[in-house]
Amino acid sequence: MCSERLCARKTRGNPALFQYPAAQMPQVASKPIQHRARHLVHETWEARANLSFFLGLLIVLVFVLPLTDLVEEHFALYIDIAYTVMLFSGVAIGWGRSKLFYAGVGVGIIGVAVRWLAWWYPALLVAREPTGLAAITLMIAILLVKVFKKGPVSGSRIQGAIAAYLLLGLSWANGYAILNRHHPNSFSASVTPPSTVTAWTYFSFMTLTTVGYGDIVPAAPVARMLAMGEAVAGQLYLAVLLARLVALQVSNTVESAERHD
Repeated sequence: MCSERLCARKTRGNPALFQYPAAQMPQVASKPIQHRARHLVHETWEARANLSFFLGLLIVLVFVLPLTDLVEEHFALYIDIAYTVMLFSGVAIGWGRSKLFYAGVGVGIIGVAVRWLAWWYPALLVAREPTGLAAITLMIAILLVKVFKKGPVSGSRIQGAIAAYLLLGLSWANGYAILNRHHPNSFSASVTPPSTVTAWTYFSFMTLTTVGYGDIVPAAPVARMLAMGEAVAGQLYLAVLLARLVALQVSNTVESAERHD
């Protein structure tokens, strides 16, 4: 025990020891931990769960469901539902990046509104493909921001690269549909002239991968330029992507080695 004068002298000499009550100390220490936990959950959802869901959804909507009988019977309705779900899921990946996210929300609302209002106002059918092309282009931009940003090469980065590649094919499919709507004789086919979304998607991916079976052939100069541009873009995307991933991996390895040294 100390006298009142000695205790007062100790208190004046060490004011920091008596600045906060003891009951508040755990709350102050827990704030950084809570912030890191929220940040970890947010990054995990944005980079992995949401991106994995979007990639799986894209594969199912483009390559699996169109083969079922239910889709064949209600194909137009299926296309609008698939577009709406894919659009909102893709735009949600940009959450946290204000400019891309708000731009995606704006374009998405316009695209979805045009697509569904066209059921009652057929005059809006002309705007379906252009708004769809704008939305898909924006989703590609959102994904490429995640793919090419600095950081280690992870599974989410690979998933984003695959999703962006698939969206490239869908964007060109919309471009072909727009061209064919305004210039009906721009493409020639050995069996049936392409006129559906499935036909344009098929031709787009055959061109993107430079397979080209020859059953659908661009005839007009503009159609040939579009097809040539898609073939070049597909090869450049793979080359640039591979170079970027290798550079990121090398950079991350060097930084890890320097930290350990």
